[in-house]
Amino acid sequence: MKTTNIRLSAIFRATLLALAIVLCIGVFGCAKAPIQYGEVDQTKTEEDLNIRGTIKFTVNNESGTADEAMAPRNVVNKFMEKYTSTKVVYEEANRTTYPARISAGDIGDVFWVDGIDANNYQQNHNALMPLDAYFKPLNIDMGDIYTGALDIGKIGGRQYMIPRKIGEQILIYNQTMLQAAGIDFDNTVATSWEDFKNICKQLTVIEDGKIQQSGAAFKIWWHPIWQMFFRGFGGEWINSKEHTVTITDSNEVMQGVNELVAAVQEGWLYPEDMTGNINAISYAIPDGDSNISGVCFKTFGAMTWLTRLGNAYDRLKIDWDFCPFPAFPTHTVSTGATGYVVYNRTTNPDTAAAFALFFLTPEGQTAYHSQKGGNVPVLKSLADEDFWKGVGTPWEDKNYMAFVSYTDKTKPSDIAAQAPMEIAEIFSNNNMINTFARIFNGQADAQTAFEKMQTQANEKWKTILS
Repeated sequence: MKTTNIRLSAIFRATLLALAIVLCIGVFGCAKAPIQYGEVDQTKTEEDLNIRGTIKFTVNNESGTADEAMAPRNVVNKFMEKYTSTKVVYEEANRTTYPARISAGDIGDVFWVDGIDANNYQQNHNALMPLDAYFKPLNIDMGDIYTGALDIGKIGGRQYMIPRKIGEQILIYNQTMLQAAGIDFDNTVATSWEDFKNICKQLTVIEDGKIQQSGAAFKIWWHPIWQMFFRGFGGEWINSKEHTVTITDSNEVMQGVNELVAAVQEGWLYPEDMTGNINAISYAIPDGDSNISGVCFKTFGAMTWLTRLGNAYDRLKIDWDFCPFPAFPTHTVSTGATGYVVYNRTTNPDTAAAFALFFLTPEGQTAYHSQKGGNVPVLKSLADEDFWKGVGTPWEDKNYMAFVSYTDKTKPSDIAAQAPMEIAEIFSNNNMINTFARIFNGQADAQTAFEKMQTQANEKWKTILS
């Protein structure tokens, strides 16, 4: 009996140990797969790649709605139709869980990121597999892709993020207000900055020292917006090759800064989402979406804003449409992108890469953007197609060509695509709000305020390089 008990106890302990090992590997990711470096023999063709088996696809569905999930789910189905020996397991997970899941080794083989996340996961987590070596074997037509979207996904000269869309900055505007003022406006071209200023000044109403109506409302603190001012007069505020930030040392950059500051101080440019930080200027215009009856031109950052803003205008019975961002003397358009990356611990690199790059094919782009939850295609060949323009909405008659109107003049909107994360953090939204607030409240002039940020950034960049 005693011998039997000893044997049973030993078997029990061995079973517990085996179970612990399984749990450690399966749940906590104790044994990660080897790192995949994304190197592919350039003589290989698609048929030579091992595109088969199962991969997991992790998507950040921020709204949590079935509509938002339709676009990525449709791509999954189309991919499996093309590659019949594959299975893509679709899952939704909030982006806040990604760092922990990367550390644990259980993030999807392919997962969603924005440009900032991509830089973070590669630079700080060493978690991504470069994908550019797969372009040729998978026969990706590089000449058909908007380079502004591709550039967001490049890190250290390699392509890590594959864009699912292009996010060129445009404006949404109050056509009813323009008509009431008798102003003819052409929304098919970028209005020159001087003409835009004159239109906005005509529309601005100031009574008893309080701004009742403004010609435009920009999120001036947001990196896609202020960078267009900084570059708009021939200056380059950041140099990725020389590792320098030049704001107050550049007359051209400061001309853009001063144009922006003057526009707010004159009242015709409403600093959206930061008026609560300004005491020296009095506004009768409310902040948020409710300001659409008090402003004409308004920041429109991405197609995902369409339902919210379209409904807001319609509730107030305001006629509205889209137009390109106004053209500064040096015309550039801030452009962002979100997309997908491949986890470099994937056990199925060829299939994961093929799925990510499927988003750069006409089939993948059509599958994605023809559904609710879609956006603006990254392929030039699809610009004139109707399937992506207001899909599933009552606004199919709007000027969607504004979203792809100046793609040859795009510049990355994400600072993390141009400089290390530490530099991007110096110019964070909160820091820019605080800097502009100090200027508008008379606590510092623009030269002093931005000289401080310039110095801080350049000193930080030197420490990173040393």
